[in-house]
This record gives sequence, structure tokens and C-alpha cells, in this order.
Amino acid sequence: MRNNPRLFTRIFRCRTPRRVIGTVLCLCLSLTGAMPGSAEPTLEETRALLQKGLNLAELDQEIARLSAQDSKLAVQIAETEQSIASNQENVEKTREHAGKVLRAYYMGERVNVWMLVLSARSMSDAISIYEYFNLLVQNDHRTLNAYADSYNGLLAARELLQKERQELAEVKASFVAQREKAATIAQEIEAVIATNPDGETLRQELDRFTVEWKEKGVPMFRKYLSSISDAMQSLPELLTGKNASTYIKDIDFKTGSMVFAISDEDLTSFFRSKNPLFSNISFRFENDELFASGQEDGVDVSIRGHYTIENKTVNKLQFHVDQLTYSGFVLPETSNRSLEEEFDLGFTPSLFLKGISVTEVSMKGGVLRLKIKQ
Repeated sequence: MRNNPRLFTRIFRCRTPRRVIGTVLCLCLSLTGAMPGSAEPTLEETRALLQKGLNLAELDQEIARLSAQDSKLAVQIAETEQSIASNQENVEKTREHAGKVLRAYYMGERVNVWMLVLSARSMSDAISIYEYFNLLVQNDHRTLNAYADSYNGLLAARELLQKERQELAEVKASFVAQREKAATIAQEIEAVIATNPDGETLRQELDRFTVEWKEKGVPMFRKYLSSISDAMQSLPELLTGKNASTYIKDIDFKTGSMVFAISDEDLTSFFRSKNPLFSNISFRFENDELFASGQEDGVDVSIRGHYTIENKTVNKLQFHVDQLTYSGFVLPETSNRSLEEEFDLGFTPSLFLKGISVTEVSMKGGVLRLKIKQ
């Protein structure tokens, strides 16, 4: 059986990742007659190749982000070093003036103001002497305070510089690690393509899948995560008014605590009432994790994560992304952290209801429970 270019064109017109796998397998099967004994990639091998392509695309984005962060930190370090040089000059000047003041007091050059006041010939002279020396003392204090401020500013600038340099070192180390990882994945992809009977066509399909992810998958995730972030800010509505009688349980007036409980079905309905986009998304609570899944234009996406309670500066229910999937393909950990930082899916109770905080959180049996304390 000879290779048929028209067959390849017809087969590779598909666009969705799920059909990509079947397409690649069909291609390999069509070639077996022309190349007896050639190894046919299995479904798992084909998925693994496309997964590597997705990982490589995301690693490229992470490397670009780290590179931009590296450049930004380099500018900050240069500005901080310039600030330190300027502060150093101010410190030298104020230290010289402060030294003169301290020597004057130490060597008795500052006359006892009360002795001069008592020796004055009249009350008006005494007041004038007091006011003069009071201005002198105030000026001395300003000189000493100026030195202290300059010195403390210099210490703060040096501490900031040390922190920025440490952060830059971490970014560079992460950059190198991710670049090496990307190079390894790229080599693995090239090795698979090189051993495939029709590697060039497979490469084209892999490129098509990568472009689809960037043009369709990334915007889809950003749109969903942005919408969830906005919807989370509406949660206080469920704690007040007529909703309170439905979702507030176990009120304890002695301890000022209560339990907020809502099913995943009710939360999905609530979010859908806020944004039509959620008609494509459903939520599920299970094993202390939140699952959000949606479908659009034949593409499936899902988000899995969990909540923790943080009390660093303010009490907050913080969401952590554990896994993102795109039509069954898992995004790398770097994508989780990047999107988690960009979109806040958490909830700060005190921003909406003053004086309350979350002390416990659980997600089991399709129900989200928050223990709230006033």
C-alpha cells in the first residue's frame, strides 16, 4: 500500500485534541502495509507525545515569564544600588554634623541654659535666652534625627538589595532548571518523531495541537478562572438576608460561631445566576477538594484544587490549584502556580462582613462547610 497524500490531508483536518490521537493512530495504521515490521505507536504513546508537546509549550511560557522577571529584578537591583550610593552620601554628611553636636555636648560646649536664664537681668532677657537655646536644642535634635533616618534608610536599602539579589538568584536557578527540562522534553519529542514512519506529518499535527492550545485552550482557562474569581466575591450574599436561613447552621451565640454549608449543586446554580458563562461549568465537592469542569466548542477543561485557611495579614480562605486538564491532558505544575498567582479564587470574609473569620473548612459528600467565628 502506497502513501496517499490526499488521505493525509483529509485525516489531519481535525482540530480537537481528542480526535488528534485517533488521527495519528489511523495514520500509523495506514502505513503498516508499506513498512512491515515498523513499530506502531500505541494510544498511550501517542497521548504521551501530545502531553510532552503541551508541557513544552507551557515550559516555554514559564521560561519567558522567568526571563521577564529576571530583567525586572536586574532593573530593581540597579535602582536600589543607586539609592544606596545616594543614602551613603547623606549618611556621611549627617554623621559629620551629628558628630559635632555630640562632641559639643560631651565637651561641655553647650552652656547650661538654666544658668543663663537665672543670670538674666530681666524677664524679657530670660525669655529671649530660653527661646534661643530652645531653638539650638531643637536644631541639634533635628541633626541627630536626620543622621538616624539616613542610617536606617541605608540599612533598609541594603536589606532590600540583599533580598532582591536572593530572589534573582532563585529566578535564575529556576530559569536554568526549566530550560534544561524543556530541552530534555524537546529531545524526547524529536526522538519519537525521528523513529515514526511519517514523522514530518506527525510533527505538523503536534504543531497544530500546540497552536490550538495557545489560541483556544489558554484563553478558555483564563476566561473561566477570571469568572470564578469574580463570582467568589458574591459569596457574602449567601451569608445574609433570606439566604442565611438556608445556608447558616449550628449558630452558637455564646462562642459567636456558626457553620455555613452549601451543596455543590446550589453553588453551581448560584454562580450561574451571576454569569451565563457558568452554564458550561459545574462544581463538585469531594474528599476536601473542589472540582470545576466545563466544556466549550468540543473542548473539555477541568480544575481541581483545595482550600486552606491563612492568617498572615488577614483571615483568608485561600484556593490552591492542584491540577488543570485540557481535553484530558494535564498541564504542568508551573502552569498551576502561574494561574493561581494571576487569578485569586480565594475569599476574605472580613472584606464583606466586618469582624468575621473562617476557622475550619471541609468539602465532603458534595457539601462545602465553613466554620465561621465573629
